[in-house]
Amino acid sequence: MTNNQILKKLSQDMRMRNFSHYTYDSYMRKTKEMMVYFNKSLEKVIIDELRDYLYKYLLNERKMADKTVNYYNSIIRFVYEVTLDKVLNKRQIPMRKRKKTVYKVLTKEELSTFFACVDNYKPICTRFKWRKFTYRNRNNAIFAK
Repeated sequence: MTNNQILKKLSQDMRMRNFSHYTYDSYMRKTKEMMVYFNKSLEKVIIDELRDYLYKYLLNERKMADKTVNYYNSIIRFVYEVTLDKVLNKRQIPMRKRKKTVYKVLTKEELSTFFACVDNYKPICTRFKWRKFTYRNRNNAIFAK
């Protein structure tokens, strides 16, 4: 199967599944980008080359975010499993884990110095629309909007 035939079949598969035009355009664009990168039919590309594309090229050379690499990975899976009807071992081409963000929680001392500086709590609430946010003053009295 040539790359043009793959693109036609990919187009049919996406239209049959009623993908949005944004997804359709994105999948087509990124599939063409992969075809240019490999410079051969996607049918002849092996898993090691796909891994190198995802993790060496996209992640290290182009410095793409983990979510973007996962998006490319989803496109690869769709093209191979649906369009080309090939079985991919998903353990060999895994999705990237999300980075967990740890939020800084203020201590009681930091909160008390913050609230000691603030005279009126109400303008702060209305300005930032923190309607369900509660405040505690120095005497631990709760002020809620």
